[in-house]
Amino acid sequence: MQRRTILKAKLGYFSKAIFTANIFAALALLLSYSASIIDPQKFWPIAFFGLAYLPILLINIGFIIYWFLRKRKYALISLITILSGWNLMSKHINFKNNKEKIVVKSNANLRVMSFNVHMFKKYNNDKDNFREETLELVKALTPDIICFQEFYSRIKGTKQFTKTLKNAGDFEDYYFEPSTKNDYEGYGQAIFSKDPIINYGTIHHNSYGLNRIIYADIKREGDTIRVYNVHLRSFALQEEDKEFVQKSTTNLQSSDEKKTKRVGRKLKRAFSNRSDQAKSLRTHIDECPYPYIIMGDFNDTPMSYSVNLISAGMNNAFLEKGFGWGVTHFGLLPIFQIDYIFCTKEIKIDNYGIINERLSDHYPIWADLTY
Repeated sequence: MQRRTILKAKLGYFSKAIFTANIFAALALLLSYSASIIDPQKFWPIAFFGLAYLPILLINIGFIIYWFLRKRKYALISLITILSGWNLMSKHINFKNNKEKIVVKSNANLRVMSFNVHMFKKYNNDKDNFREETLELVKALTPDIICFQEFYSRIKGTKQFTKTLKNAGDFEDYYFEPSTKNDYEGYGQAIFSKDPIINYGTIHHNSYGLNRIIYADIKREGDTIRVYNVHLRSFALQEEDKEFVQKSTTNLQSSDEKKTKRVGRKLKRAFSNRSDQAKSLRTHIDECPYPYIIMGDFNDTPMSYSVNLISAGMNNAFLEKGFGWGVTHFGLLPIFQIDYIFCTKEIKIDNYGIINERLSDHYPIWADLTY
């Protein structure tokens, strides 16, 4: 009598189907890992697997639970696959710090903060008190350096928010670089510092309007550090695109197929553009003569090629001192970490926090550093 295979001997038809689905889920998880090292300009579909990492991970956890109750040894399929990407998982979820954050800053620390303020348009709220709440947040957190993305201010007149924030936060200097402006107002990126800014600029190569990278060299206690304020290419999804992504995909109509293609094109273009920007930033920081800090809105997840290219060889504030699932954006799906603080190895990360205040569609993030 021929020896029966494991599947024929041990599994029924339903379990065989589950086993097959489990294999595909494990392969999808492996593909999501590869999104961190494969340039989307060379093979763009891989980036979608990286974006879908969380649901793919949860599906594999579901298979582990199923097999644990049925045939425990088959749980190793997803378990081993998950463990093989543990270093990448730790960039999403972390328990290296206490949940209760200490906001009081030590004088020995350099406290930095990053916040995409969404033009000071409060998320899903028409109240016009966003600026006042931002001022109160800055006063409470007392950062030494802030990087703002999508920052709006008058350029002339008495209602210049740049000057209001400078005075309220006791900042000595700031660099506001509008991507769009007229004679009276502008919006773009800004860096505020309690120490003097001695040099500043914009990385013009691979800039996309509002999505670009600026930097400032800051003189602090006799040393100079460079701060990069990053705002990588967004998906540029309109409200109708966001509604389409959020709704159920069952019983799609032909018009929905057109929407799917449109959203897909936008995602593909953004993946490629962010790859270009990441390469430009990497070239720039490799030539930087000072210790540097990189923070801002990367519009991409920890599994992405662009984030991993930029952060290679650097300290990651969330990875070092984060707690929980590092969600920093809740505007579309509340599962993504797309805002980061990185720094060179000579700069130590002492603390990190995500401020769960729904002002913008991003949460403010901060870190305490020493060097």
